[in-house]
Amino acid sequence: MLHAWRVGTLKYDAEQPPIALPDRTLEHLHVVLARKLREHQRFALNILTERAEPIQVWLDARIPLVITYASSVADTINERWIKELEASFTAAGMLLTAEPAEA
Repeated sequence: MLHAWRVGTLKYDAEQPPIALPDRTLEHLHVVLARKLREHQRFALNILTERAEPIQVWLDARIPLVITYASSVADTINERWIKELEASFTAAGMLLTAEPAEA
């Protein structure tokens, strides 16, 4: 299992600093974003952090997205979290939610 303290980054806009997120969160986000962007969907990703202002990133398949992991060890995917992330899409975009307990 990946450790929560291993923090990777999500880099979307060359003019903005990368967004630091735990590797486990990035893995799950990667799965959902890949599905949506593969379908050429454009949407906002809303990230609520404990330390800073909320972050909103507009995602479009035509703009490069780079996810960098702190660890090369893959973790088990929590399918419940994937479903919750996919269900979080509204007119305001996708909300990055906390991982639920596995059923």
